Parts: sequence; structure tokens; C-alpha cells
Amino acid sequence: MPRQTVRLEIASPDGSPRTVPLDHTPFSIGSAPSSRLALALPGVAEHHAQIVLLGGTYHLVPGASGAPLSVDGLPVPADGVTLAHGARIVLGSANPCTVRFLVEGPPVSDREDRLVTLMEVARTITSSLALEDVLDRVLEGALRFSGAERGYLFLKEGGRLDRWHRGPSGVDDVQVSLSVLEEVAATGKPVYRDVASGEPGQLTTDSIVRLRLQAILCLPLAIRQDVIGVVYLDSKKRLPHHQPDLHLLEALAGLAAVAIQNSRLVEERVQAERVLAIGQMARAIVHDLRSPLSSIRGLAELLHERAPEGDPSRPHLATIMAESDRLAGITGDLLQFSREAPPLQRLPVRLADLVRQTVQPLQPRLERSHVDLALVLDEEARASVDAARILRVLHNLVTNALEAMRGGGILEIRCGRVNGSCHLSVRDGGCGMTEEVRRRVFEPFFTHGKAHGTGLGMAIVQRIVAEHGGSIRIESAPGQGTTVELGLPATGPAASRS
Repeated sequence: MPRQTVRLEIASPDGSPRTVPLDHTPFSIGSAPSSRLALALPGVAEHHAQIVLLGGTYHLVPGASGAPLSVDGLPVPADGVTLAHGARIVLGSANPCTVRFLVEGPPVSDREDRLVTLMEVARTITSSLALEDVLDRVLEGALRFSGAERGYLFLKEGGRLDRWHRGPSGVDDVQVSLSVLEEVAATGKPVYRDVASGEPGQLTTDSIVRLRLQAILCLPLAIRQDVIGVVYLDSKKRLPHHQPDLHLLEALAGLAAVAIQNSRLVEERVQAERVLAIGQMARAIVHDLRSPLSSIRGLAELLHERAPEGDPSRPHLATIMAESDRLAGITGDLLQFSREAPPLQRLPVRLADLVRQTVQPLQPRLERSHVDLALVLDEEARASVDAARILRVLHNLVTNALEAMRGGGILEIRCGRVNGSCHLSVRDGGCGMTEEVRRRVFEPFFTHGKAHGTGLGMAIVQRIVAEHGGSIRIESAPGQGTTVELGLPATGPAASRS
């Protein structure tokens, strides 16, 4: 644990400051040779001032001479003034001498209190395995331990940092120092900026000036060398602890990263067990449903064919057939989700062709829904995929987009190549999703805003993309539509030219 040290920094005429340790009090300042800080300079009185330690706090008290004395631009009253780290003491009026009061490290009692706080925070973080609770407690603990005014937690998703927060996304327009955030994410090392100190090395970026920040503290959440997120803290006033215990904060961030990773692993295991149980139940249900459902559909079709035109039973029979087909589709989704998928039949495929095969049969629905289709397709983008399964993915994404665009709009589908991989994106101008819905969209049987559906469509999409070793990313906000972007392994000439 670092010890507290107090020193005075005197600005020399040649521009090279010298420092004097403030090792005991009272500490006298003046031109007298007997002064602890002797300054034979114009404007400095023989007994100009002294610094005393009262109740663990340093105070500057004027000397008997009544010579001009100020701290941070304000005159020092007769009973003295409290000194804080970085305080600028000015002695005299003509050719004044400037002395800075510097404190490094917390006092012993404060360090002990902070260590107790650290242990409490650590215990709180590790007391839950629910990911949402752990993330809440990590951020709350970082704010409590640092004394910062604001705090945000960013987690890496798909190679980028996304801000985490609980509840509906209505406060996404937060402004932070992106340069500091990205530096910590790239280097895996903490960054502390005390803008008010004016010390060398404390860089002031455009974002710091724009946000009027006095202090920034950014900590990596890392497992070994892998940064999984960043804790970002800032304040428009100075932090209560100058030179915060970065090694303790790093330890806290490391513990937080482990807790987050453990929570994710637990959730993944619970999810896998749920999927296994659901799959076993689904196979049993589908086995019992398919045979009678097929009989119902067949009989309804037979009666529909035999009924003469104008027979009032025909519309009802058509409804039975349509609902039977819908139930058959649901049983197909259940089987697709629950069973072990057969090996992929990978072949080099032109993604533009898959997009056209998907949208061509949907043209009547697009026209009925007043949806304009915008295709931006790279004809040379080829991916090594199982075409049938990627068609299923595209069909699910496009039908989801149409469900979200009840009032019409523009549906944009893109495919292209970036850095040796192929990208497919489906963007709608629909109702969008809250942050909570976006995070849950891949959960089996989770539905939002749909009159029909099993809630398995996006779970199947995620599984198929994962089988291909690809990536999937979703951007959405209420009223701003949704973009789903897929990354797939490229092959052939498209890959070599990317």
C-alpha cells in the first residue's frame, strides 16, 4: 500500500521546478534563512506564511507581516485556509513566487477504510451468479470505490464495445471520452486522467474539453490477456482520492471480469440444459402431433375439393387447411431446434443468388405490405456455406423484418466482402427493439410484438450461423428499425481479392 507523501513544488525562474518535502509541521515559508522553505526572492516576507497539520488536514496560515498571500487566486484570511492537492500558493504581489501543494497517496486511516470498502465491494460482486446482478454490482462497486460521479460498463460483443445497461434503452445518448475508452480496450491497461492537476503527461483531448471533465478513470475487464469489457468512470469535479490506488482498482476489475465470465458460463450451461430438456419434450410432442395433424389436413382438403362452389363450408375447410399447415410449420421448427443437425454440406455459393432466391417468392407479400425492397449485392461475394440452411436464415430474417414493418417502408438487404469474410445484412425500417429485447432475442420461445410465431426463428438463425463458424450482430432501437448483420467465411476469388 503506498504511503502518503506531501511536498511543495517551487517554480524556478529558469522554468525547472524544484520540490521540497513537507516532512513535519509547522512548516515555515519566508525569506528568513531559518525558514523550512527559505525563499530569498522579491516580494517574499521574512516570515511570510506557515503550513500546519490540524485534524489530519493541512492548513496555510499567513505570517505576522501581513504580506500578500493567496491560494488558487483567492486571498488567504487571517485564520488560514485548507490546502488540497494541487493548490497554487502565491506569495507577494510584485514578481510573485508560486508554490504548489502536492499530496500523493491516501493517509493511513483512509487507506484502511478504502481496503475495507474494497473487500465489501468484492464480496458483493461475487455474491451472485446472475449476470444482470453481477454487472450492476460491478458498476456500483467501481463508482463507490473511486468516488466518480458517472460510470458506464462496456462489454465486447462481436469485436466492438457496447454499453451495457438494464431496462429499456432510452438513455443511449451518453457522451464519454472515446479515445480513453478505446485506448484501454486496445492495451488492456488502466488509464487515469486528472485534468485539474496540470501535471506533465495528463493529456487533454477534445472530448475531455467538450464534456468539461476534471477526472477520468478507465479500467479493463480482462481474463488473462483477453479484454472482455471496460469500466469507464468520470467526474466534472476532482476525485476524492488523488492518485487512486490503481493496483487495487486493477485487482477489483480483474475480480469483476472473473465474476462476469463465471456468470456467463453458468447462464450458458443453464441454457444448454434448458434446450436439451425442451428438445426431448419437443420430439415427443411432435411425434404425437404429426400423424393426427396430417389426417386432419388431408380430410379437410378432400372435403374442400368435393364441396361445390358457394358451399358455406368451403371457407371453414380452407381455414382448417391453413391452420394445419401453420401447425406443421411449428412442429418443423421444433424439430429443427431440438434435434442434432446433420453435417453441413458446404459448397462455394454466391450470396447474391441466395438473397434473390429468398425474396423472389415474397414479392406479393412485399407489395401487399407496401414495403420497397432495396438490394445492394456484391455479385462476387462467395461464401463456403450449406445453401439450404443459409436460405432458412435469410427467410427467417426477412419475415421478421416484414412483421416489424406493419406500416410499410424500405427493406434493405446487402451482401459483400470485408477483410477476407463475407457479410450479409438485413435492415428494416420497422418498430425496432428495446435494449432488453435485443439482448433476449436469441432465447428460445421468446417472442415480442408478433401475433403468431414460436419464438424459435432467431434461435435457429443463431444456431445455423454458429454451425458455420460465423458471427451475428444486431443493432436496434425503438422507432429506428433493426439491422441484423451476419459474418460468414468467404471462399474462392472473393476471399483472395478482399
